Amino acid sequence: MDSSQGGGEIAGLPHARGRTFRCLDEYLAHLERQGAMDLPWWRQVAPGIYERVTRAMPGRAPERATRDDLMRRFGFTR
Repeated sequence: MDSSQGGGEIAGLPHARGRTFRCLDEYLAHLERQGAMDLPWWRQVAPGIYERVTRAMPGRAPERATRDDLMRRFGFTR
């Protein structure tokens, strides 16, 4: 992940397709749109709690993360 591109935007994120993002919400919206192409995305399941949406894998527990976890994981400060 690289935030060296102007305006504090984050580059090099998974499934970003060359785009940069100013905030986590912008990136999560992009991922949700990519979900139509069967790519993983994060769905909010409770206030501040997200679950990764992927192809169903039998017996696999859902991956969950807090908003703060996702911000740290992807390098966002806002």
